[in-house]
Amino acid sequence: MHNYSSSCAGLFFCILVAIFTLSACGGGEKFKTTTNIEKFQELYAKQQKQESETNQINLTPLVIEEGQDAGEYLLGNGDLLVIKVLEESKLDAEARVNSKGTINVPLLGEISVLNLTASQAERKIEGLYKKEYMHDPHVSVYIKERLSKQITLVGAVEKPGTYDYVAQRKLLDVIAIGNGLKKEAGTFAYITRQNAKTGKTLNYIVDLEDLVKNGNMAHNHAIFGGDVIFIPKSGQCFVDGAVRKPGTYPLESNMTITQAIVIAGGLAGYANDDSIKLVRFMGRGKERQVVSLSYNDLQAGIGDTLVLKDQDIIYAESSASGKFFSGAGLTLGFMGTGVTFKDPAQ
Repeated sequence: MHNYSSSCAGLFFCILVAIFTLSACGGGEKFKTTTNIEKFQELYAKQQKQESETNQINLTPLVIEEGQDAGEYLLGNGDLLVIKVLEESKLDAEARVNSKGTINVPLLGEISVLNLTASQAERKIEGLYKKEYMHDPHVSVYIKERLSKQITLVGAVEKPGTYDYVAQRKLLDVIAIGNGLKKEAGTFAYITRQNAKTGKTLNYIVDLEDLVKNGNMAHNHAIFGGDVIFIPKSGQCFVDGAVRKPGTYPLESNMTITQAIVIAGGLAGYANDDSIKLVRFMGRGKERQVVSLSYNDLQAGIGDTLVLKDQDIIYAESSASGKFFSGAGLTLGFMGTGVTFKDPAQ
């Protein structure tokens, strides 16, 4: 009986060793480290500088003074104007620009205002009144409805589309027309605008996060008829391997590798604490960079200095011993000992 128990114990030990060996053989690195943290951070800083310089070339800072809209907008078919004559209120009127580009003005009849600004229309009406009826008239023209121009809203909004520019609007107004932002909306809005006088197309960038989340109304710029507003989706990162909730996650502003791991439920019990990989795609034709961190690095705050980029992969390698102790089970039977094993990573 004693010999039988010893044999079972020996057999059990051999099975344990065999399972541990097999699990160790399957514990090879999925991503081979290519650089260290210091060089990885230097490369990131260099990329940020290059992207910033590119943005400065392609994107003009958006600086719009209040009231500039009325001076730049060119009148077109369908626009509704409010005309006021300071010297004679009986001449005040509302007039809509017809298909010929003309409006009907009291005493003056039809006059053409097509492609004039509001101030140019004022001077034209003043000149006609002065020529025929008044010594020194003062006329104001207010654009009540802007129907000749439209606004195009595309990207990560609930209801993208093209909308009539009925009245002066700001960026938040236009986003509201599109039923608001989608959850995956990015942190910037891009506005494409054509200068009415020069015909030159300009591109502007607006800090959407500061506007929406922080309520900084300095970014709530006036939107002109003809503007195209594009709100891109936020980037995404992939968290895989020995984490509790592997998957694809949207990149929030300045999200770090530590934050991504927390969002993915943290490291699993079978994770290799010394092999947490950050994999970055460097561009077409370039070798991807892989940096390895340890759990201690994350605890020390180094993970908080590694800001993620779109398409980054965080991969927590599995520990062979961790997988074994997480997946091995012991079953004692009447005639002997049974051992079961299930890979917890599968």
